[in-house]
Amino acid sequence: MTRNQLVAVMSSEQLRQRIVRTTVSLLGEYETLTMARIAEAAGISEADLLAVFPAKEAVFQAWSSMFMARMSVVMDPAEEIRKLDAIRVDQPVGLRLLEVVDILGAYFTRVRADIEAFEQACFAGDSTASDESTRPFSRNDLRSLGSLPEIQQAVAKLLKPDEQRLRLPAEALAEIFLGMSRLCTRVSNEVQPLPAAQVIDLFLHGALITG
Repeated sequence: MTRNQLVAVMSSEQLRQRIVRTTVSLLGEYETLTMARIAEAAGISEADLLAVFPAKEAVFQAWSSMFMARMSVVMDPAEEIRKLDAIRVDQPVGLRLLEVVDILGAYFTRVRADIEAFEQACFAGDSTASDESTRPFSRNDLRSLGSLPEIQQAVAKLLKPDEQRLRLPAEALAEIFLGMSRLCTRVSNEVQPLPAAQVIDLFLHGALITG
């Protein structure tokens, strides 16, 4: 199919999406990138590209908007918040926190899988797909997910029943615990995660051996 034929059978929105999805593979070339190069990568003429986007900045802005919209859906913790709120507070705090780790571990797994599927769709057929530097969302960015305010608030609520025994406000301890919980929810093929029970024991009783 020729370029003209390709454009002829596509709607304006399909053409726009094709251009935007192609752009992600060109992120590493941004400084020297030309509209002609974008058109070539998208398999259309430069004239057809200019009919949709006036400059490369507009193309990348469209990509950024699409990416952020997708990430907003992927990282929405509404279901996880519901599960955290359903944790029984009449059980020992250690068991409550163990449930928190299980819920967050499943959350991170889901988010990783959704992001990888999204990236694979964008990089389909692209030789740079395995190059982490060209990807818009680093695996390291996943570390910030546990610090979402909604998750911190839900964990703080789980600590509130023991407030009289806490050395710090529940809100501060929730933030600390979520930071520590990353030790047992990180990707196993990057760094070996620690057992959840071990991390929870460290959080509740400290680093020093007593007795």
